[in-house]
Amino acid sequence: MQNLVHLKNLENIKLNGYTLHLGKLKQLRFSGWKGFRLFFRDSHGNLSSSPVIKGIYSVGGKDGVKPWMDIEYSEELGFLDEKETKDGLILSSNSLDRKLFKYLGNIIPSGGHLMVSYEGGQLIHTNTIRSLSMSIPPAATSLGFLIFQGGFQLIKDWYLSEGGHEGPRKLWGEKAPDDIWAETFYKKTAQQIFQFLEIKQNLAHEELLEPAVKRSKEVLEIIKKHYKGTLELG
Repeated sequence: MQNLVHLKNLENIKLNGYTLHLGKLKQLRFSGWKGFRLFFRDSHGNLSSSPVIKGIYSVGGKDGVKPWMDIEYSEELGFLDEKETKDGLILSSNSLDRKLFKYLGNIIPSGGHLMVSYEGGQLIHTNTIRSLSMSIPPAATSLGFLIFQGGFQLIKDWYLSEGGHEGPRKLWGEKAPDDIWAETFYKKTAQQIFQFLEIKQNLAHEELLEPAVKRSKEVLEIIKKHYKGTLELG
């Protein structure tokens, strides 16, 4: 299937001395859905003991539905060496996380979306939950900012009801289908950021607040480069 080429292009991508390895794709019950796992391989050829990304890739479908992904992300990785787990890697320590999400974003075309669960047990997941509870905008959370970096102009806090049970809570990144929608998405994101920056002095948890303010300013700088409307961005 032609659209799977984009997913398969993740294989052997080089990132700061590491290499991406795409595990065997698994056919799921719906046509066009593939289960996949993405690993890191270090310079010695050792594979990460757990995937950095695992989830579902869909090639899209009827009624103009574009390709999308629903994934779990782990930023803390260990590596296997002779069947033993060695000291690992934290992707945020050297911007590997940003680079990874830009590659993920390249897979999804305009009009598609990326869903990322924040219910894992790693620090990025717990910090995202705490940040959202503080009214920090999704795009300014540690996980949401990575999705925004991947080219998704609007980030939403989301969950889906699955068979009567709530699925994992996740952030949902929307990639605009055209320039008009991109303007709308950027405007919504900028408004969320401005509202947050106006009330930030009233929020607790300084260890989460300061990074969120920094990310917010980076988000606005990105929007300034792309937004063509008359919205005052400061």
